Amino acid sequence: MSNRPNFFQRALNALIEGRTRQAERYVAQFERDHRIDRNRVNQR
Repeated sequence: MSNRPNFFQRALNALIEGRTRQAERYVAQFERDHRIDRNRVNQR
């Protein structure tokens, strides 16, 4: 028997999922803004 999560559990899960998506977007934007070429031979 699987019970549907109560209101507070669903609200907490929604907050966590939203923050996770926000963090993923932030990291992607940072990587786009700070193109670090890791394939360079010299680190100059």
